[in-house]
Formats: sequence, C-alpha cells, structure tokens
Amino acid sequence: MAEQAGSYDVVIVGLGPAGSSLARLLSGSSLRVLGIDMVDWDGVWGKPCGDAIGKHHFEETGLPEPRGEEVKQRVEGIDIISPSEKHVLTVRGEGYVIDRNKLGTRYIREAEQGGVEVKLNTQAIAPIIENGKVAGVRAVDRKTGKHLIFRANVVVDATGNSGVLRRKLPRDWPANEPLKPVDANIAYREIVELDYEIERPEYLRIYLNQKIAPGGYWWFFPEGITRANIGLGVQGGRGYPRPNVIYREVLARRPEVRVTRVLNASGSLVPTRRPANTLAWHGFIGIGDNGYTVNPVHGGGMGYAMYAAFMARKAILEAHEAGDFSAKGLWSVNTGYMRTLGAKQAALDVFRIFLQNLSDDDIEYGIKHGIMKAEDAYETSVTGELHANLSLLDKVATVLKTLGRPSLLPKLAIVARYMKRVREHYLSYPDSPEGLQKWVSEVEGIYREYKGSLGINW
Repeated sequence: MAEQAGSYDVVIVGLGPAGSSLARLLSGSSLRVLGIDMVDWDGVWGKPCGDAIGKHHFEETGLPEPRGEEVKQRVEGIDIISPSEKHVLTVRGEGYVIDRNKLGTRYIREAEQGGVEVKLNTQAIAPIIENGKVAGVRAVDRKTGKHLIFRANVVVDATGNSGVLRRKLPRDWPANEPLKPVDANIAYREIVELDYEIERPEYLRIYLNQKIAPGGYWWFFPEGITRANIGLGVQGGRGYPRPNVIYREVLARRPEVRVTRVLNASGSLVPTRRPANTLAWHGFIGIGDNGYTVNPVHGGGMGYAMYAAFMARKAILEAHEAGDFSAKGLWSVNTGYMRTLGAKQAALDVFRIFLQNLSDDDIEYGIKHGIMKAEDAYETSVTGELHANLSLLDKVATVLKTLGRPSLLPKLAIVARYMKRVREHYLSYPDSPEGLQKWVSEVEGIYREYKGSLGINW
C-alpha cells in the first residue's frame, strides 16, 4: 500500500542539470516545490559527459556560475581537429570544465535554502494520471522500500534519456514522443590522470574522424595540467561498434592517452536531434535530455537544460497565477523555448545530419581549405544559422572546383537553405496546443524533403 506523502504545486523528478536548475530558479517563490532523485548526494549530476559548458549559458539564465572547486578548468576555446590531425580550426569562447557533482550539489542546497523540499534516494516509478492529466508521481524510497505518492499540479520529468515519466504517458499524448536510435549518440568517457603535463589546457580538443567515431567525434578535455576527460560518441542505430570497445582498441593506444590512473569510467546515451515536439502537456513538463533539449552537433546538454528550466519556471509561475495547469496553461514553455534556443537547435540538427554523412576526405578538405572559418563555426553554433548560405557559397564555389570537390557546393546550398527553413518554422511555433498537429506534420515534411535532397535514407 502506497503512502500519501504530500501535495505540492510542483514535483520535479530528477535533479540533474535540468531539474536542479529549475528547483534553484523556483526557490524563493510562493510555490510548494518538491525535488526527488534516485541517487544520494554522491551521485548528484552523475551522468557521464564531457563536463564542459559555455559561460553564456549562465548569463542567459541568471543561474550562478561555477566557482572554486566547482571549476576544474577554465576554457578559452575549442580546437576542432581534422581527420589527418594536420589541420585545426580554433573556435574561441569562454567556458568551464566543471565538477558536476559539486556544482549540482550547490544548486540543490541553495534550492533547499529557498524553500524547496528535496528527497534523494527516492525513485520515481510512474506518473499518476487522473481525469486526463498528470496529477502526481508514484515513487519508492530506496532505503526503506516504502511506496510513496506525491500529488502535484505540475510534474516535471527531468530524468534524462530514460524518460521515466514521459514514456509512461498515454501513447496518444503528443508529449510521449519516442527517440529514434539514429537521433542519438552512444557515448563513453574516462576521466584519467596522465603521466605528462598538458600543453594549452585552456583549449578543449574535438577530433573529427569517421573511422574512430562514426557519426560523432572523440574528445580530449583537460581538467588541469595532468588530468583529462577523454571519450567519444558514435551515432546510434547504424550498427557501429560500441564506443567503449573503440576506446579500448583505439583511443587507449594513442600517445596522448598515457594514463597512470582511471578516476572514473562510464557511458551514456545522448539525444542529438531537434527538441521534442512539445515539452508540455496536461500537468506535465519534460526538460533536459528528457525533452531532447541538447545541442545536436556537439551533444552538450547542460546549458540547453538550464535554458529549458528557465522557460519552464516562467510557464509554471504563469500557470499557477491563472490556475490553469492544462497543456494550454503550460504552453509558454514551448513558445519560449522553441522560438529561441529551440529554433537554433533545430537548425543545428539539420547541420548535424549533413555532418554525419560527410566522408573524412570531405571533412579534411573543409578544414584545410577554410570552407568554414572559425568565425563561421562559432556563428553557426551560437545562432543556428549557416552563413555558408549566400556570400560564403559564392566565395567557396571556386575553391571547391579547384579542389575537385564541386559536389560539396550544392550540398552546402541545400544545408543552408533547410537550416534557414526549419529555423523559420520553429520561429512560427503555434500559440496553442490546437495548432500543434499541423505544425508537427509540416516540420516532419521539411525533414523528409531535406534528407531526400541529400540522398539520406535513415
């Protein structure tokens, strides 16, 4: 028999970057907020990733920047390295490699100080659905085995790619949107101590090599001068080798991976696609990996999760003020996210699909001959617009012909056109749930046309 454990305005399930950011942002409000997570304090923000985040994400959301021991390495830029490793594209931008557990713990502690109730070692099992809306959460105390019921006006699923609640919503709800394997990367990384001092630790390294990391990349992110986060991601659903196998057989044998001690080793699935068609439905919001709010090109999710939390806070406060927790009442999380960062994310998804189908030779030529400059890479990442659309295409046309790669020119034109088209489609995201079905049908049509134009059949 389950115990009635309390009623709240908001229950946040999962206290990773998305959930703890939302808890932190809701602290100090008049709302009764509960945050639960299946882990204990040592497991907070425990998902394995590259641990890097751009400084601008904190500026955009107002969330506190990492400080002290929360910072493992201050970042000044990223070196994008060609398949031959003879050519480098350096993209400058401030950021951090963080200690995820320390930063996450601070956010949760500060949320508690602001009145948010926190229950760790509490595992969500399923949503409670009553009268056509999510009305709470069924959970279990992992220490006592006691079954608990938490009731709420709004339940936020921030459980990552597992989607503990989202995947148990009724199948006909638009918020229950499965993730296709080809729209995810399977990642593996190790945090290691090295037997040498790293040169330029303030620059992260991303290696583009389809033979080593098909449909993804491998990375070397310094954590000081003698430690590094080293890993790779490969595209799912296409029969590629497992990333942990590639790590052992290829990366572990490289000269820069001279390891004296492995501090942590783990893997995870990362969504690399446009955002979920809707982040909200009746009494429900899904953010972070759960809502596919992740950069599709580099797989970075922490900053996108924070921004989704920022928009979720606004929607929850508006719904509470209006006393309307239906999809319509929570809809501003969609219009707020989709018409800003979501539009960029969708455009980058178009770019991601193009990149995953380039050969190493094409990537090598592109970096070597400056088809995309550092400023173009930065602009594409920040705005989601490929400025290879008009003026740049004119400039590179002669170069591509000289290189014997004229086939790249029409492909770049297609990519630029569809990046712009899908971005504009997201900027016209519907004002209410009534327009969602038509809008989704149109965006799916855009993607079908785009893949058909490039001859992609996955």
